[in-house]
Amino acid sequence: MPAIASLEDLKSAQKDLLSAKDLNELKATFKKWRRIGWKNVCKLWLEERTPEQLKGEKE
Repeated sequence: MPAIASLEDLKSAQKDLLSAKDLNELKATFKKWRRIGWKNVCKLWLEERTPEQLKGEKE
């Protein structure tokens, strides 16, 4: 099932997650992007899925 969040939000969330330098930045990023869903945040952070894959645009 494709993510409800926009592709731009997913890309921004991924950028923020991967650029977090310490635990406090990471916690703030998780709080900022919680509206896209915890599973989606984790998949982006762990690089298990790309924003395009979460939207169902690319396999």
